Amino acid sequence: MALVHMITLGWLTLIMIGAFYQMVPVLVGGHVPWNHLSRINFYSLISGILTLISGFLFWKMILLKSAAVLLLVSFSLFITQILTALFRVKANRPVVYAMRASVICLTLAVTAGITMIGVLYGWWGFPLDEYSLKYIHITLALLGWITLLIFGVSFHVIPMFYLTKAFPDRIGYTIVTLILLSIVSLVIGFGMKLNGTRLVVAGIPAFIGVILYVFTLFSLIRNRQRKMVDSTFRFWQLGLTCLIPAFLLITVDPFRWDETFGYLFAITFLIGFACSVTNGMLYKIVPFLIWLHRFSSLVGKIKTPAMKDIIADAPARKQFYLFCLSFILFVACCIFPIDPLIRIAGVSWSVSSIILFFLLIKAIKIQPPEVPEATGMDDFAAMFKDLPPPPPK
Repeated sequence: MALVHMITLGWLTLIMIGAFYQMVPVLVGGHVPWNHLSRINFYSLISGILTLISGFLFWKMILLKSAAVLLLVSFSLFITQILTALFRVKANRPVVYAMRASVICLTLAVTAGITMIGVLYGWWGFPLDEYSLKYIHITLALLGWITLLIFGVSFHVIPMFYLTKAFPDRIGYTIVTLILLSIVSLVIGFGMKLNGTRLVVAGIPAFIGVILYVFTLFSLIRNRQRKMVDSTFRFWQLGLTCLIPAFLLITVDPFRWDETFGYLFAITFLIGFACSVTNGMLYKIVPFLIWLHRFSSLVGKIKTPAMKDIIADAPARKQFYLFCLSFILFVACCIFPIDPLIRIAGVSWSVSSIILFFLLIKAIKIQPPEVPEATGMDDFAAMFKDLPPPPPK
């Protein structure tokens, strides 16, 4: 439980919340209210995540109670800010539709998670048992919050960063609607404790939506204008390749007594798809933000770096290969749970993450040089800039 929430909250949710604060104004033209509270929200969320993970590791009641309060406060503030901004937006596009749906799913997932902790430790009573709340929480978090947000953002950033044709609006609306249909059906199914076959049927619309998304995106990428392949593109390729197998694995899990297919789904979806895509997007979004805020105003005045120069592709490519190695080892560990193999997989993923960490820190430390002051001759020439033109002959 601690490890899963390190990935879902400590990695994915922090990146996705940061992306929301940046992309709601940029992608959909919304204004995030009370933006000065975002820094407080950040520290509250960090404290809540660390406290929750510690509570799971050491099974301390006081830590879990503190985490529930901190996370409830921070998520409530974030959800209020973003939903206010999104529902004020007049634009009717698939990215807005997906973002609204993902934040609503986050709201319900947080509610289900905190309710489940209370039921587990007897803090309060609830009509649904721990089993139903657990799978409702997982469905809303993975299929609703993570999948819908990644899909929605990609509708816009894939054409922008890779110079593809625009993602078709009609297909975008269809994908989001199919996934929402499955989310509602699965939540009802888990609440009623339906059997595996009915749950698989409930998930069919989402599976169709995922297939439609993957094939549409691969088609756009294959016909893109800029054929250059870099590390962020490789991460997207890995993520899209893992998405359909992940959903196939989860359809087998309800019919198995062991948890092998459940673990394979978790590794394939969380690491192969979600972590891969977010890792790759950091190599695009972080250089873009650094260039936009620090160098865009200096274009034409001094020599400015290109975005591809802010994070070099060579070390990023090495990090990608280590990421792939760790992913393959984790998949092997699910089938052959050998202790040394698990430790090697963990070390390789840690090294990959450390490389990413230092590449991002190095990029963030890049500062623009000072613009040279105008010389005396420049000042002399400026005196005559606004003089009227000479009369015609």
